[in-house]
Amino acid sequence: MSRLMTVVVEGYIAGGADRVLAQLLPYFQSLRIELLVNANLDTGILLNQPLPANVSLRKYSWTTPASLGNWAVSTDSAAMILPRRVLSVLLRYPVMVLLFLRFFRYFRKNRPELLFINNGGYPGGEACRMAAAAAVAHGGIRIVHLIHSMAIPALKLFQPMEWLIDRIIERQGSLIAVSDAVARSISHDRKLKAKVITIYNGLPTAPLPLPPPCVKPLEFLQVGYMCQEKNQKFSILALSILARQGFKDIRITFAGEEVEKGYLHTLTELAKQLGVSDQVRFAGFVRDIEGMYPHCDAVLLTSTVEGMPMCILEAMRAGRAVIATAVGGVPEVIEHSRTGYLLKGADPAELSKILKQLLDEPETLEQMGDNAYRLFLEKFTLDAQVGKYLELINLPPLKK
Repeated sequence: MSRLMTVVVEGYIAGGADRVLAQLLPYFQSLRIELLVNANLDTGILLNQPLPANVSLRKYSWTTPASLGNWAVSTDSAAMILPRRVLSVLLRYPVMVLLFLRFFRYFRKNRPELLFINNGGYPGGEACRMAAAAAVAHGGIRIVHLIHSMAIPALKLFQPMEWLIDRIIERQGSLIAVSDAVARSISHDRKLKAKVITIYNGLPTAPLPLPPPCVKPLEFLQVGYMCQEKNQKFSILALSILARQGFKDIRITFAGEEVEKGYLHTLTELAKQLGVSDQVRFAGFVRDIEGMYPHCDAVLLTSTVEGMPMCILEAMRAGRAVIATAVGGVPEVIEHSRTGYLLKGADPAELSKILKQLLDEPETLEQMGDNAYRLFLEKFTLDAQVGKYLELINLPPLKK
């Protein structure tokens, strides 16, 4: 009988973590895989395509800290939000203990040889962490624990329990980070002593892309769900600085689902107040996002936190330069002034100066896009990523 690998997913909102896992699964054909996903959270990207024949799907509807958090804010009564939040905090660790016991019982019954954990950040999905802890306690299970975003230090209120959980987690031996920045945050911010291996995300290769149009007005694309962390406000403020100087030959399309209630309305009103509403478009969630890159001249990313953004790799594969804030793993992907620009600070004026420079010299975008495509082929292909995972799991290498 083929080896059983259990894959645990807490659930992400159209995120890169789902995308990465969806790309990896078809390469594990020699394994029998059971995919455990949270039925109460969005896994639309992961389950958008039919699963490989060797993958069976099991949806769990167990209460998790994530579902408690959703419940706490899912009331129309403002007076009930605070009591619900307090209750969700009090129930956090009892719920995590129950998750630990459920996963331990699952491992005892099914006895998987491998456990693949697709964790958004750290601590991130608590179901993922409890699955890892239960596998450590059970013993005899090889754990591949993938972390996609920056680790967050434990709150003082939670530090005693978090310290205990982290000590169990680090006994699994090694963790996988999608960038060196994520790896450093795991070791520094959580003090985990486990070995952290960096495996960069990748994408399937594509033919040599068409150069950017570079015809005024210049078209920029910004991809990411709508929330303060993705900081679309930054780009609108930079656009308004240029508009006040008389430069309005720039348009920005924002593609992404609103996940922070009211944030899209805030951005829309801000654009109106600053007089740039005719220069921005909110496209919402775009399932075929890759089809948008050929129609833009360059890509923007103004996040305050990132691990290894898939949208940068998508832009590079499409031969587009990227202008991004230098956070998380972003500086590991963008070569400043060669494949794009890294924004050093939090001042929209810095972005406006770069946009003005590109208005004056739009032809530089073509060379940067070509450099970005070559760097993608060199370091960020799916074959390179998959090869490292196959080696880690002791599966045969890809055939050339």
